[in-house]
Amino acid sequence: MRRDPAAWGERYAPWMRECAEMVEQGRLLLGEIRGVRGADVGVSASGRVGLVPLRIGADRVGALVGRALLGENGGRSTKSNLAPCGDPRWTAVRQKFGLQGVGEYPNFAAGCWGGGLMPDTYDDWRQDYVAMLIYGFYLEYNIDTAYGGAENRLKNEILALWDMPGLPPDLRARRAQVAADLAFFDRKRRDEADVHDRSTSGLAAWVYRDRDLWRDFKACDSGYFTYYLSFLPGTRGRDDMMLTGLVADWSDIGPDLRFQESGQSVLALTRGSVTMPDLLACYERTVWMFNTHWTEEGGIRAERHAACMAVLAVGPWLLGNHRHDVWRYYSLAADLCAAARQRDLYASGQLADCYTEDLTPTLPPGRPRVHVPRRDLPFSVEIDGTRHTGSVGLHTAICDAVADDVLPMDIVTYEFVVPWLLSEGRISPASFLGYMDSTYCHHFAQLMRTGHASDFERSFTEPVVALIMEQWWHGMYFAIAAGSLVEAQPGRVADDRAHA
Repeated sequence: MRRDPAAWGERYAPWMRECAEMVEQGRLLLGEIRGVRGADVGVSASGRVGLVPLRIGADRVGALVGRALLGENGGRSTKSNLAPCGDPRWTAVRQKFGLQGVGEYPNFAAGCWGGGLMPDTYDDWRQDYVAMLIYGFYLEYNIDTAYGGAENRLKNEILALWDMPGLPPDLRARRAQVAADLAFFDRKRRDEADVHDRSTSGLAAWVYRDRDLWRDFKACDSGYFTYYLSFLPGTRGRDDMMLTGLVADWSDIGPDLRFQESGQSVLALTRGSVTMPDLLACYERTVWMFNTHWTEEGGIRAERHAACMAVLAVGPWLLGNHRHDVWRYYSLAADLCAAARQRDLYASGQLADCYTEDLTPTLPPGRPRVHVPRRDLPFSVEIDGTRHTGSVGLHTAICDAVADDVLPMDIVTYEFVVPWLLSEGRISPASFLGYMDSTYCHHFAQLMRTGHASDFERSFTEPVVALIMEQWWHGMYFAIAAGSLVEAQPGRVADDRAHA
């Protein structure tokens, strides 16, 4: 159910206060992080944040770290190496929707249009303005021009672009919140630029002592203040802000170790451990927190709809291959999906239900559960000259959308069926990667066309997030996380972005 922003009035106040508190908490921790940087290990004077040696187990995940230490990729990292699509089907999409500049990349297109439109807060021009806020923030976040002693011209230009006359109060509030978060990022990137020449071991993790302080820091680091007014106020809204970053960090553990990323939330929750038991416990609790958006019958809670969409819309962006290279990571550890599925992935709990105040893992009281309604969906796909057929059990929302021609089966095939075939040992990693690379541009062309054809209405977006949740429930992001650890090599602080 959409809210009427004109009726909110003084209801903006709690969100604005919480935004200010989160940004202030985030900036305080940035100051402590700056004080710790430069040493291989260390703890801030307050003890609230520290850089600790990575704990590695003698297990399958540890073996992937071992491959990193042996020089996997010859030291090359794939993070932030965007690759354009020359496929004529993607070219047609670019021309149809006027995608230019960075918008020509599927990564940007999926991130900004999906993240901007899927939460479906408005049914008029205000939704377009929210998408523009996200696009501008996303641009500033990924194209770092704040340094060299010069004023941040790009940020000022973005703020000027947002300064439209006659904006209603709810959009002015959203703009103010995003601008506040840009100030957080400006501080973070300036701090990183000052130590950009410092080497990293790739084997040190940032850890935090206080759960709620870390959550607010991660909420700022996630950068989704555009939609914060659409979230529930209080701790649940702050939790959801944190989740918009946690959802992405599972794909990024190895690169974040290389670049000593202070906002790596998986390592914060495991307290610097990548042992199989600790990672599995964290994955389980991550899914529990995602599950809070779903009813016991497997539908999306009306009051959590915007948050659910904002969190899970990150999925198509992550799969914008060549940003995090997630499918290569997945190909290295697809067999580990089974280990994740052996955990209880259907319980539900907020952050405080899953972790104590000092970030010790705990169990949600009462253990509420999500019961996913599934039925078999037939598939047929040719991979490396061989036709693979069968069926797989998926959320009925997905099956219904395919049957009603709302969601093309090709999208389900790319996002779930082919990765599932690899995890089941029915295709080889080489065949898997060949298929994913050859259909990547077509996949994102279909996503853009299908989303716009339905005007990103819930008949399209809800099956999409159900599909993304199926990836989590089937353990696919655990495999991606484990595979990403081949990137845990020596590097330099924040060397995943240019510091001009």
